[in-house]
Amino acid sequence: MQTESESDHLLIRYLRRELAEAERDRVEEMYFADDSLHERLLMLEDQTIDSYVRGQLPSDERERLARRAQDSAGQRRKVEFAEALRRLAAREASAPPRHTWWEAIQGFLQVRTPAARMALAAAGVAMLVGPLIYFQYAKRAGTPGRQAAVGHPQPVVKSPAPQPAAPVLAFVLAPIERSGGDENRVAIPAGEYTIRLQLDLEDGKIEGLSATVQTAEGVRVDQLNGLEAQTVGPGRRAVFVSLPASRLREGQYTVRLNHAAADGTTELVGGYSFRVEQGR
Repeated sequence: MQTESESDHLLIRYLRRELAEAERDRVEEMYFADDSLHERLLMLEDQTIDSYVRGQLPSDERERLARRAQDSAGQRRKVEFAEALRRLAAREASAPPRHTWWEAIQGFLQVRTPAARMALAAAGVAMLVGPLIYFQYAKRAGTPGRQAAVGHPQPVVKSPAPQPAAPVLAFVLAPIERSGGDENRVAIPAGEYTIRLQLDLEDGKIEGLSATVQTAEGVRVDQLNGLEAQTVGPGRRAVFVSLPASRLREGQYTVRLNHAAADGTTELVGGYSFRVEQGR
């Protein structure tokens, strides 16, 4: 049985095209039969491409990967996606810190003039004390509603009605290579929602699609298989991905739309990025 380091070494040699044909066939049979091994292969490929776009690969390996990207449209698309993510991460790191809605309220309340502070304090006291005065008055006066309730039996408690389906928030995402550097923002207000992402397609593939939603750090949030492209306009197709808003925290996310080729390999059809902002 191979250790993980031995298995990784074999998979890396497979990705580098360093194996003989018979050994390549054996590796493909292995990851066809083992989903976890296939996922490991894809992760190693992503790491290699990420190192490539960051200029961290040895020169000989970098040249080999560059040649593969020239010869393969699928490999070239993966490199372009990784490069777009690198630019997005660099821009995110240099951007000024974002303030949450609570921090914005605190900043608003930090007024400097004494008159403004006194006005805010008076309004706060009125909001707290006003309801107490009203209920004390109602208790002493005996409101009609209170008198009518005396002596009457308690109403029959009915079973709660079925909860309606969570409302849907829909967002359209263009492939990251076509976004022009603009960031897709997904604003999620407080409450229970279903997030529906429309992934616009540039590739003609319409069947055998799967989508992987993950954080910018590579933590998987959801995996959706068996997706099909739908017509959304003249000459336009898109794939729709739905997931509960509760799975998304504030931050950056990516979506990888893949196509399962006939030979069992996975081809990147489109890469997407979006930032979740909550309570705004």
